Amino acid sequence: MKKVLAGLSAAGAAIIHNPEVARACAVCLTGDSGPMGDAYNWSILFLMATPYTVMGCVGAWLVYKYRRGKAQQQRVEREQPLAQLALNYKESGR
Repeated sequence: MKKVLAGLSAAGAAIIHNPEVARACAVCLTGDSGPMGDAYNWSILFLMATPYTVMGCVGAWLVYKYRRGKAQQQRVEREQPLAQLALNYKESGR
């Protein structure tokens, strides 16, 4: 346990001492703030937002279908009469 803690401390000190080690991508390393860096940042944004957008659409569709089903069920319950007063030809055998 002490060796792991010492290793993590050494890695943390190295990263703090030399921040270029902590930079993970080529754009971060070069510090490109031109159009290429902007395009890279926008592409990352869209890649990160896509799963949330898809799952949000699926969730919204499920909520819509649930509410629509409840509304139709309530409409059918309101439209049915309390007692059948008309002649039903299927039951009369005609």
